[in-house]
Amino acid sequence: MRAIIQARERKEYILRQLEEKATVTVTELSEALALSEVSIRKLLMTMEQEGTLRRTWGGAACAHGSLREFSHQEKLTRHLEEKKAIARAAYDCITDGEAVFLDCGTTTIQLAHLIIEGPKRNILVCTNAINIAMELARARDIHSIVIGGELRGSILSCVGGLAEWSLQRLFFDKGFVSGNHFTIEHGFSAPIFPEAELKRRVLSVSKEKFILMDYSKYGDDSLVQIAPANEIDTLITDWRAPEELAQSFGEKGVKVIRAPKE
Repeated sequence: MRAIIQARERKEYILRQLEEKATVTVTELSEALALSEVSIRKLLMTMEQEGTLRRTWGGAACAHGSLREFSHQEKLTRHLEEKKAIARAAYDCITDGEAVFLDCGTTTIQLAHLIIEGPKRNILVCTNAINIAMELARARDIHSIVIGGELRGSILSCVGGLAEWSLQRLFFDKGFVSGNHFTIEHGFSAPIFPEAELKRRVLSVSKEKFILMDYSKYGDDSLVQIAPANEIDTLITDWRAPEELAQSFGEKGVKVIRAPKE
């Protein structure tokens, strides 16, 4: 019976790790669970057969796969402390008198809160997210533009031809875009074509291109590439992202800000 309990606890630990970050390695699981790497590989094989994860080269990834897109409600409280830290670092990058774009997302909504409550007032904010637009409406001294289009109710964003057409005629000092996953090899990605295309358009009309993603999104790819790493100016992530991440992206010409814990 004790062996069964131990096996269940180990599986629960691995799944918690995959909730926290995109991938885990055999080596780190071996150290954390005090098991041999051979035993870890057997455990991962069992869990893959049970459908709770996907084995990868040297470890495992979440079973959701490249198409998984969490709803706005599901993401709202996930890694909230990290998202707030990223938003603070992003707000520090904004200067009075700038036009900025805020992509839809639970990190960018935190940035919107700071713009509303912060001291910088001569800012124009454009967004395709209806929840961010509603937040901006509370600040009568912040000028805002809402990009319309096909409403994706699950994540509260507007996409499609109308949104892309509008963006062709606008230019921003800074564009703040989020996504679902990022890796050094393939850059930044999202699971849905219209979302990825809208994010690409935002970046193309932004003089400075920012990606806002917390550490849990690192190490895996979604279906559609938003942009390769070398097309981004600044990646803002959080203190829990590994230091080698900053070094690797820096080698591709990307400035990396690891927002500190408050």
